[in-house]
Amino acid sequence: MTTETIVDRRKDVVMSGTYDVYIEIDIDCEELVDACGLDYKQCEDDETQNEILLSLTKDEYLQATEGFNWALLNEVDIGSELLNYELGEYVTKVTIYKPTGDIISFC
Repeated sequence: MTTETIVDRRKDVVMSGTYDVYIEIDIDCEELVDACGLDYKQCEDDETQNEILLSLTKDEYLQATEGFNWALLNEVDIGSELLNYELGEYVTKVTIYKPTGDIISFC
């Protein structure tokens, strides 16, 4: 991912006030992602990965992450909670862009 992409994503969430969660998932499970009706695109810097974007309001984000023990989580755990357990096994990276401009990344 380019620095320009990161800057653009940070600006987008600051302006929109959303929590944007980018989930990178192995391309091998593309049929499963399709079956779940999730939108995705191929990652810019890795053609073996697809990227799913979940754009959440503050309330949705707080509800989705309620009970998370951030110190013990990894990308698979987060993917399992936000998508489903089967898809979670294929997750390789999760990046959360917060409206404050902060970025949380698990890989």
